[in-house]
Amino acid sequence: MNSYFCSLLLVLLLHCAVALDNGVALTPPLGWDTWCTQGPCGRDWCSAEEVQSAADELVANGMQAAGYQYVIISDCWADTRDPHNSSLTADKTRFPNGIKPVCDYIHKKGLKCGIYTDLGTNTCSKGGRDHAIPGSYGHYKQDAQTFADWGIDFVKADFCNTIKGDNDPHKLYKEFSDALNATGRPILFNSCEWGLDKPWEWMAPIANTWRTGHDHADEWSNTASVIEINANLASYAGPGAWNDADFIMVGGEGCTDFAVGHRCPGQTDTEYRTSFSLWVIMASQIIVATEIRNMSAFQKEVLLNKELLAVHQDRLRKAGQRVGFANCSQSKVCQIWARNVTSGVAVALYNSDKVAHDITFSFATVGIHKTPVAIRDLWAHTDLGHFSGTSYTGKAIPSHGTNMYLLSMPETVTNY
Repeated sequence: MNSYFCSLLLVLLLHCAVALDNGVALTPPLGWDTWCTQGPCGRDWCSAEEVQSAADELVANGMQAAGYQYVIISDCWADTRDPHNSSLTADKTRFPNGIKPVCDYIHKKGLKCGIYTDLGTNTCSKGGRDHAIPGSYGHYKQDAQTFADWGIDFVKADFCNTIKGDNDPHKLYKEFSDALNATGRPILFNSCEWGLDKPWEWMAPIANTWRTGHDHADEWSNTASVIEINANLASYAGPGAWNDADFIMVGGEGCTDFAVGHRCPGQTDTEYRTSFSLWVIMASQIIVATEIRNMSAFQKEVLLNKELLAVHQDRLRKAGQRVGFANCSQSKVCQIWARNVTSGVAVALYNSDKVAHDITFSFATVGIHKTPVAIRDLWAHTDLGHFSGTSYTGKAIPSHGTNMYLLSMPETVTNY
């Protein structure tokens, strides 16, 4: 066994020793969430009908076969607590039979059921109603058991409306994590304290995925800032513990007409490809928060790209990050990202500038020290040939665009 694989095995063993021991998220999660779908982000009045029809669509449109597992009910599903036993209750108009039958329906489709809560007294949104939606504060054990009884497989815990004097995220997320584990049900735990306390440094024993920064919105400047936040966090991720760059909105968030199947894109197709490419390289969880019923051809092209999804789910289970910059007209606009995978190295050439650029990277920058190197374009699904030089150039990468390649070589690469 060569020194690279010995070092990699040691890293994985050390990581597994500290990751949340619940047996889930051994690769980064893939799924769909209600948040920005039927209506724009920030307005989620989802219903049992919407969630079940989305589950149907994940099966019909090929997303399930491509690896998307989770169907997640976001904020605003809850109504109040039961006055007799304080248990959470679902909005009776939109979930007339409660949450469990919806989860049962999702499970019968071969999918997994997710839900949202908050570690404060109330969630982040009122959902257009005249009362706040209850959070889980003071009820962590009770709510965890309720979720387990409903058949929940994924819980996202937000961090709004916390109590002054008892709002240490280290403490509260640990308490809720312990409550989930105590149920005996394997539940993927997604923490969301917006990266305020560098969760990548301490969250791995507590949660399977953790938000690294602010909410991802459907506009380019926001996307660019999310990319920057996640540029150098690969060393903190691994089996059972992944960075979360937040929802991905390929095709555009929902529209103000709230119509089924309508999308109102805030970014270009090029920008959506870039976000998908870099979420893959980062090994971020990918939770789609756009309308997938009546999917567009473009959405299918991106979300069902088998070659990129193979990188995302690669069995080496190693995250990637930015490894360098190319010489362009401005500093740091031509970026080189890389991720070691089983068959070589996945490389993303990302142009954050307002004009197109050629981007050249040396093979040594991505950990390759011997040639020839075989290069495949993962968006064009084309083998580009074998290269014996010291570098490769991606030509005319458009503004905000990203080229994705798989590089393979005769001998194992070194760690970058």
